[in-house]
Amino acid sequence: MESIKLVHLLAITILHVFVLKCIAAACFPSTPYPKVGAVFSLRHTALGYCTTERLRPCRYRVGIGYDIHRLVKSGQEGKPFKLGGVLIPDSTVNVIGHSDADVMLHALADAILGAAGCGDIGEHFPDKKASLANMDSKIILQLALQEAYNVGYQPRNVDIIVVIQNPRLGRELKRQICASLSNLLGSNTLVSVKAKTNEGLDALGRGEAVACHVVILLEHI
Repeated sequence: MESIKLVHLLAITILHVFVLKCIAAACFPSTPYPKVGAVFSLRHTALGYCTTERLRPCRYRVGIGYDIHRLVKSGQEGKPFKLGGVLIPDSTVNVIGHSDADVMLHALADAILGAAGCGDIGEHFPDKKASLANMDSKIILQLALQEAYNVGYQPRNVDIIVVIQNPRLGRELKRQICASLSNLLGSNTLVSVKAKTNEGLDALGRGEAVACHVVILLEHI
């Protein structure tokens, strides 16, 4: 009698283990990456659209953009120095670039395209194409915005850091740049522009280049 009870108990235990494995296999996708499996044990609300709701569009997408352009003294080669569509007054430098070389609009367009999953500006506007020479960078930005709109997204927040040794960007100039970007992106987009030097280090610190970093938040329309 005792042996029958033990066999019965063992059978029930095996059945429970089998059922639990079936439930786990149905709820949590298999993965070749050991640590990824732990992610699927998170609450559904924490996973959001990344797992069970992956077929639904994410409410938000984040993009990162970066660009750098060489600077030369005014009167030499290059283009007038512009940032965010604003011509920098009394600038002693020109910018080298295939288009109008607005480093801020280039980085911003790249961030938008990245967030929307639509490539980068080099794919859309190759610098080897002669017909694109001296192009207004606002056109590049408009294309990026259209690409994002085509997949159902629009900008909501953008944070920008421009790295330049000289000229220094004062409060009024940064305000003008923010106003220009708000006009280009839409009045519902919050824009922040910050300026940093590179503390005299490398090409940026020697005033030989200007760089721009952008983080953008897109919201589903």
